[in-house]
Amino acid sequence: MQSTDQLTLVITGAFTNVALLFRMYPEVKAKIDRLVVMGGSLTGGNMSSVAEFNIYTDPHAAKIVFEAGLPIVMIGLDVTMKALLSYDNIAKLSDVNESGAMLQAVLQHYADNEATGKPMHDVNTLFYLAHPEAFTLTDYWVDVITEGPALGATVADVLGSHHDTTNVAVATDIDVPAFNAWFMSEVATFMK
Repeated sequence: MQSTDQLTLVITGAFTNVALLFRMYPEVKAKIDRLVVMGGSLTGGNMSSVAEFNIYTDPHAAKIVFEAGLPIVMIGLDVTMKALLSYDNIAKLSDVNESGAMLQAVLQHYADNEATGKPMHDVNTLFYLAHPEAFTLTDYWVDVITEGPALGATVADVLGSHHDTTNVAVATDIDVPAFNAWFMSEVATFMK
């Protein structure tokens, strides 16, 4: 807490630890410039018909984070299911370096079987930090549903009829070829 530098906090799993941090040490929010989160979806889920895994695992924590008053960029399934690492690039990974070969082996067992590639959900947060220009963002007020059949859903006030302000910049599109090029370039920089 002694540093005066602002930081960007990236969340790629359940929001539990960050919600606890904000509850126990609310002063830490003053040190955070923004949050970039992999979580949520405006168009459907992967844990239920409406809920994405990272939000669904602890929707109460996600609600605390979304209502913390910090700028948030939400990289959800709306984008991560578009940002597929192409099967052509997956096939090339073993030629890049030892790390690429290991990654290729892991991806062979990855459960998502999309027609043109494999989704790389969490990596999209890092791609956003490196290339925000590759994303289309739309500002909304986003609520997290914490009970009932829509548990874990992220619901955007797209008409602005329930809130006078916004709390999340939602990624709605991504430059997929740029993502693939960046991903392969990053793997090539690994030591092995």
